[in-house]
Amino acid sequence: MAASSNSSLSGSSISSDAEEYQPPIWKSYLYQLQQEAPRPRRTVSTREVENRPKHYGREFHGMISREQADELLCSVECAYLIRESQRQSGCYTLALRFGHQTLNYRLFYDGKHFVGEKRFESIHDLVTDGLITLYIETKAAEYIAKMTTNPIYEQVGYASLLKEKVTRRLSRTKHESKKAHVAREGNTSVEKSWKFSYSLSIWRRL
Repeated sequence: MAASSNSSLSGSSISSDAEEYQPPIWKSYLYQLQQEAPRPRRTVSTREVENRPKHYGREFHGMISREQADELLCSVECAYLIRESQRQSGCYTLALRFGHQTLNYRLFYDGKHFVGEKRFESIHDLVTDGLITLYIETKAAEYIAKMTTNPIYEQVGYASLLKEKVTRRLSRTKHESKKAHVAREGNTSVEKSWKFSYSLSIWRRL
């Protein structure tokens, strides 16, 4: 009798040619969220800005205050601009509107743009990636946390990678919520640490 196509003398199984790989459900879900993430909307300066760094475009507004940046962005979700710090000349800040808050991040350039470890060819790409990170954090923080406690994810090596950072992130949620409430009462813009453990991208607050 011919040997079965799904078995061998060693007892190991062999998938038939008809079987196809199916991505894990968690991967499909996060990919779907990535596709749903909002796109950046550049807020351009209506005036000519002197001494604009050559690696920035019309999204650079020169030396304006945090309050002025907030006024320019407050009416458009996912809008962004770049400003020069009033306190530290030569230092630049990315101001981004997300979740009805203006988030401020120190911006760097060394041939590529970055606010954390990951580098980008353009500001648009950087902000696009950041919005995906923020959107997935907002929509799937608890879902990602469950990945760290479900044994199935141990097999693909993600639980150990995510557990420490996701736990730390979620433990700060209540504290950050209280800080945001106090900030809104004081009518100030809210700074937020941009950190998403799944992609390991980190945006450091000022």
